[in-house]
Amino acid sequence: MSGTARVIVLGCGTSTGVPAIGCLEPTCLSDDPRNKRLRASILIENEDANLLVDSGPDLRQQALTHNIRRVDAVVYTHHHADHTHGIDDLRVFNFIMKKTIPCYAYPDTAKVLRRNFRYIFGEEEKYTGFRPQLTLADVDGTPFEAAGMCIRPFPLEHGGSLVMGIRVGDFAYATDCSGISPESMEILNGVRVLILDALRHREHPSHFTVEQALEVVDILKPEKTYFTHTNYELEYHETNRSLPEGVEMAYDGLEIEIAL
Repeated sequence: MSGTARVIVLGCGTSTGVPAIGCLEPTCLSDDPRNKRLRASILIENEDANLLVDSGPDLRQQALTHNIRRVDAVVYTHHHADHTHGIDDLRVFNFIMKKTIPCYAYPDTAKVLRRNFRYIFGEEEKYTGFRPQLTLADVDGTPFEAAGMCIRPFPLEHGGSLVMGIRVGDFAYATDCSGISPESMEILNGVRVLILDALRHREHPSHFTVEQALEVVDILKPEKTYFTHTNYELEYHETNRSLPEGVEMAYDGLEIEIAL
């Protein structure tokens, strides 16, 4: 496959978003739009189709902000609420597009999605509302096609659970991770643009710190790296001033052109 696509960062915040409810820290009180972070998600726009990565609880707001009118496929990185609990808003795209949306996830994630959203993926005869029209396919380490793009999945460690990172052409997305195996690092080799989890400076059992994320960057040496899933402790401009060349904080609305 050749050509280009556009990545839009729909959200780059942690599970609470920034500002978090009740937060009185300076970043939470900032008027700078780059310190306002919805829950982590991206959209990859191909010439003919859109791939959504995760449907978090801010999906409606993200879709309205970016005038998203079609979602041709969804990849779920994992089952946590901040990455899945906007799933019901996908039904609006069924209305617009008049077709079912295929979704893809690792088997462990798919199992939880089928349990948590039985009214979508199970047989709920008593459910009378219009449920999202979705299919859900289990994927392994084999590349698969979604929204007309070749998706190469790779596993990420997330505090004892498994998260799917994806590589699309010269771009990779690795949210919610505390470790990357040598095998996954091999898949990431040669990536030009990387969006990578970097929660904060203090250690966390399920997420990279900024310093740990920089160690990954130092090995892979992508042309450009953007940190995502960041919390209120990382003020946008202050953090950027401390980062090496080629590394920046992501922000909601960031657009990146990638080669497929």
